[in-house]
Amino acid sequence: MKCPMCAYERQPSDHAPVWQCPSCKVAYVKAAAAAVKFQSEPPIVPGKAAPAAEPPTPSEAASRRERTQKKSEQIEAGAREWQAARGQKIIIYCILLNFLLGAIERARALPDLVMMALYILTAAWSLLGVVRICSGLQRSQGQKILFMVLTFFPLINLVALVYLSMRATRMLREAGWSVGLLGARQ
Repeated sequence: MKCPMCAYERQPSDHAPVWQCPSCKVAYVKAAAAAVKFQSEPPIVPGKAAPAAEPPTPSEAASRRERTQKKSEQIEAGAREWQAARGQKIIIYCILLNFLLGAIERARALPDLVMMALYILTAAWSLLGVVRICSGLQRSQGQKILFMVLTFFPLINLVALVYLSMRATRMLREAGWSVGLLGARQ
């Protein structure tokens, strides 16, 4: 995603909120609205009186509103895609980590208390992934809670996480993202 204010291209490693530019810290929606407004205003020359602004015709005002609304919808869609991609990556890593922890547990390589702590950390991390991916897929609050609860049941959690990952993959591929075995990249 490219910031309309400073033209910074958002990187996957950026830690700013999805609605905010990591470089100039401005909200993408506000920057897009300001850019549209700035483009429509005449330049101010020092020493000269500002020209009298003619009120826009109703069709010009409507087209400006449409452009602003379309730009903000594109920014919101990009933010949702980014959220779904990050959530999918977390979910994929949690699935792999669960298999690894299962193998470690069967080998009795770590004490039970350490294993329990690792399982709890993995569960908490997968909850974050579920919330992000459900937000990106625009799921309702009830569905988010349902998927969060399902992550605590063995085998059902794998089915739920794989289902969410498949839905995210479909959405991201339709949006032009490249989705591989370990997640999406733009």
